[in-house]
Amino acid sequence: MIDDDTTKLLRSLAKLIEKPEIKAFEFSLITTLSDLIQPESINIYEIRTLRQLVADHPEVYLLPIGYEDNPDESDSVPLLLNTEPQFEECLRSQEMVVGPSGDAIRPLLRFIYPIRGKNGISGFLVIENAQKISRDHELVTILLAFYHNYVSLLNDNQRDHLTGLLNRKSFDNKVMKMILSLSAQNKRENDKVHYFLAVFDIDHFKRVNDKLGHLMGDEVLLHFSQCMNQTFREYDSLFRVGGEEFVVILRNVDAEQTAAIMERFRKVIETHYFPQVGQITTSIGVTTIFEQDLPVTIMDRADQALYYIKEHGRNQVAFYEQLIAEGKLHKKESESDIELF
Repeated sequence: MIDDDTTKLLRSLAKLIEKPEIKAFEFSLITTLSDLIQPESINIYEIRTLRQLVADHPEVYLLPIGYEDNPDESDSVPLLLNTEPQFEECLRSQEMVVGPSGDAIRPLLRFIYPIRGKNGISGFLVIENAQKISRDHELVTILLAFYHNYVSLLNDNQRDHLTGLLNRKSFDNKVMKMILSLSAQNKRENDKVHYFLAVFDIDHFKRVNDKLGHLMGDEVLLHFSQCMNQTFREYDSLFRVGGEEFVVILRNVDAEQTAAIMERFRKVIETHYFPQVGQITTSIGVTTIFEQDLPVTIMDRADQALYYIKEHGRNQVAFYEQLIAEGKLHKKESESDIELF
């Protein structure tokens, strides 16, 4: 006979795996734990090394989940890791840390659990409660182990196996969610939220494969993706969409900032040493994301800007909208006559 607690846990696990997207799964995990142990508060914090838009001065923050998508609506705020000794101790020991929280009128205990990712501790589950209960601790431990295994499976499905960036399968879904979010935000806010998409193509990549072989070509792709991870902000979305073609989506930036960011990345690649290959350059096509867009039309505009560069010298950055304004490109008929049904 299965007892009531076990039945409740199994039902909770069944509901959790209905969420095939990591962020949705994390929110579901919080809801599930809230139902099971009924804490005073509960949240998940991700470890993020946030870079400035143009200058490179990274700081290690703890970001509550959902903050990067809607920072103005989040009840929680980012925390600087080096100002939070309990989190630092949890990161160092890789074990649960208990410390005081709340105030003198209503003292609470804060339980900080490490969340293990592919490359070590990736974040923390933080629970506040009046006391430590062994049964609750056991439930949390079980669900965090389940979390680790399930997120690993999701990452295997959603990420490129060579570079670790999001794959083409994830691209359409991610962009569609951004468009819907953009539309909702712009209806609520006076100031428009801006998204930009850029497509990167490694110049003359075929020569590398033909001359040095595909293993060395893979090494170039790996170095290129590492440059992306080191250059862009943690909450920018990075994709490998096929072959030597990569995509980044920037949010909360304007055209001038985007141009500076892309030019910085172009120089990073131009000055990076690729073992046995030497210098590699990249061509970058950029477009604005509009709330009435579809993923395929956004990619088509960025690709048109990219192809223009490749026909005019390579190793440059070009914006589709600017090329249209200057008469260097002309809108396709299909861009202004798309039927939705």
